[in-house]
Amino acid sequence: MASKSPAPEIKPAIIDEEEIDKGQIVKAEIDTTKSEEEDENENENVEFDYESNRSPFPEVRAVVPETDDPGLPVNTVRMWLLGIIFTILGSGINQFFSLRYPSVHIVSLVAELLAYPCGVFLAKTLPTTPIKLGPLGAFTLNPDRSFNIKEHTVIVIMSNVSFGYGSADATNIIQASSKSFYNFGLKAGFDVLIVLCAQLLGFGVAGLAAPWLVEPASIIWPGVLSNCAMLETLHSRANHIADGWRITRLRFFLYVTAGGFVWYFFPGLMFTALSYFTWVCWIAPKNVIVNQLFGMQTGLGLSPITFDWSQIAYNTNPLLSPSWAALNVFFGFAFFYWIVVPALYYTNVWFTAYLPLMTSDVYDNTGAVYDTARVIAADNTLNVDAYRRYSPPFLGATFAFVYGLSFAAITSVLTHIGFWHAKDLWAALKGRNRLDVHARLVRASYRQTPWYWYAGIIVVITAIAIAIVEVYHTKLPVYGVFLALIIPAVYMVPCGIVQGITNVDANQLNVLSEFIGGYLFEGRPLANMIFKILSTDVVGQGVYFAMDMKLAHYMKVPPRTCFVAQGVATILGALTQTGVTLWMLSNIADICESGQSDGFSCPNGRTVYSSSVIWGLVGPRRLYSAGRIYSSLLHFFWIGAIAPIVTWALYKYTRREFWKWINWPLIFVGTWNVPPATGINYSSWALVNFVFNHVFRRRYFAWWTKYNYVLAAALDTGLALSGIVIFFCISYPGATFPSWWGNTVYLNTADGEGVAYMAMPEVGYFGPANGTWS
Repeated sequence: MASKSPAPEIKPAIIDEEEIDKGQIVKAEIDTTKSEEEDENENENVEFDYESNRSPFPEVRAVVPETDDPGLPVNTVRMWLLGIIFTILGSGINQFFSLRYPSVHIVSLVAELLAYPCGVFLAKTLPTTPIKLGPLGAFTLNPDRSFNIKEHTVIVIMSNVSFGYGSADATNIIQASSKSFYNFGLKAGFDVLIVLCAQLLGFGVAGLAAPWLVEPASIIWPGVLSNCAMLETLHSRANHIADGWRITRLRFFLYVTAGGFVWYFFPGLMFTALSYFTWVCWIAPKNVIVNQLFGMQTGLGLSPITFDWSQIAYNTNPLLSPSWAALNVFFGFAFFYWIVVPALYYTNVWFTAYLPLMTSDVYDNTGAVYDTARVIAADNTLNVDAYRRYSPPFLGATFAFVYGLSFAAITSVLTHIGFWHAKDLWAALKGRNRLDVHARLVRASYRQTPWYWYAGIIVVITAIAIAIVEVYHTKLPVYGVFLALIIPAVYMVPCGIVQGITNVDANQLNVLSEFIGGYLFEGRPLANMIFKILSTDVVGQGVYFAMDMKLAHYMKVPPRTCFVAQGVATILGALTQTGVTLWMLSNIADICESGQSDGFSCPNGRTVYSSSVIWGLVGPRRLYSAGRIYSSLLHFFWIGAIAPIVTWALYKYTRREFWKWINWPLIFVGTWNVPPATGINYSSWALVNFVFNHVFRRRYFAWWTKYNYVLAAALDTGLALSGIVIFFCISYPGATFPSWWGNTVYLNTADGEGVAYMAMPEVGYFGPANGTWS
């Protein structure tokens, strides 16, 4: 059994900034002799030395401290004050702008950066005199003049509820139910409770899944490492020479952030063609096939060249995923979207050649965007006669095919985790996780959060959910609540393991919940939306909560303090986001209308509305059942289930390491954001990942260890700050940059105009004859 005694302190060379300026740098010893071996052992199935006083994973060693000081104050007034302020402000601001298109989203790294000077200021100014509380003892507003890394971590965790997670998905129900869409006339009580239920259920599920997703060392959560890098950069003065580079992490971070901030003004405002660098399309702007292959708006994006970090990191930051995972994702994209989809499109399978190649819109049989208002009856159910007179919905080639890949991802994630991680799942269930240095330090010094605290939250919130569906007449039966919660019970751990190892979001459960809900509650869109919220979105929120629990674990924050902080932030964030949404819907003229003067067109609510019409009103029975247009995509369910078993069996039979590197959930799920993401978002992402996390990691391991995750944080921070300035100072006030070739050339192409491959038939429509569908 692993020892629970704290690891001995590791003392790197500590250098003052003044000494650096004088060139008096002490070179610390860096062990890079095992770097290539460790690089080969990236796969989660390889045995590591967990008994060491260092993390077995170089990614973690690079940015996470391997010592702990249990005496550092965490439950301080300044921590709670800043945590609550950032939670409320972040929730309100991000929710406000989530109803606008184009929007702006303040990311968690910005909050993390702003919290540091605020914490230092409070530590220097708050009085230190103890306040006597009689028999309860004494209390001080400022126990330490130094703002420490653990306080900062808790503030980041609290603010992540709003900055990191963005708008609560449940608020989209409120928008979709407004007078601009369904006009259900829902009560404010329903709106508040449904958002609270979704957020708190995610919190409870994440807590129960912690033995599988937080404590195991192999679940490193790469997405957390950029947060760790910034925290260490701000609070540590350690420095060492790395492959000849003497600059401190803090200065490196500031320089890259400043450079990223300035540069984004070019692709983001002044020369937007640098973002959509479709130079091939500029040469042949009217050649449809060339634009469909090389375009980056409605095309496949075969050229990997872009000068915009927001395009490269559109899905995730490429510096955070291991190179083997990125190769799996890129292989899946290249095979399915550069080979299979064009074959389907140019042979007009599913009538896709009459539509743009890469689009997320739903169309009718005339090639126009589907007008859902024409098929909705007065009681918000499907008007079957009107549906027969109008048109079935048609999907573009990429949009249709992504549903098939989603079906495969849903089943492959279960069989992959079941076959490749069975021993780890069983060990966690039995409480026999192999403890690395971080887990031993946490267990040695802090009381764990009892599992029944999280279970209690789930029980209470489930009871509230049942009351909601009954009291507010949502047409969702009580058994629908329990059925919805089965999905997070089954999928929370598998989806969390995949994302915790690879930083790739494996949650494709929106398709599963819409599919099941569409069959069970056909013609009841509100019931369908609630079913989706209580299943898919609980997993989505739960994964983020587990990620923040891992951040607390790395930074040795007491687990019970983390529990209270996350719980308080969850409630405050849900109330704030609901309040902002309701205020906006009641006070902004023409809100959620497509032509709203200030752009508050409710894009997320509109998407949920359209999706609920397709899945809740029309229903999958009319689109995916045997004999229907997209029924062939159902084969992906069994393909996804079998594929991981085949590679597992091949590995067991041949013992060749090659089969370990094939990760079918990544191959199927890596393209989850297509569309709106196009080829440029995957090819450029994979190229940057390969350069830094494969080439640099092998050849310049010391540099990679010191700077890679700081670089990831700096690029994201610079982009976010620049985007905020551009939005608030230029776009939102109504100013525009002068129109010129560099801002219009990529728009005046067949790619920018979304031209279809085939012209509309002479009869004026495509597909089945009018009235022959039902």
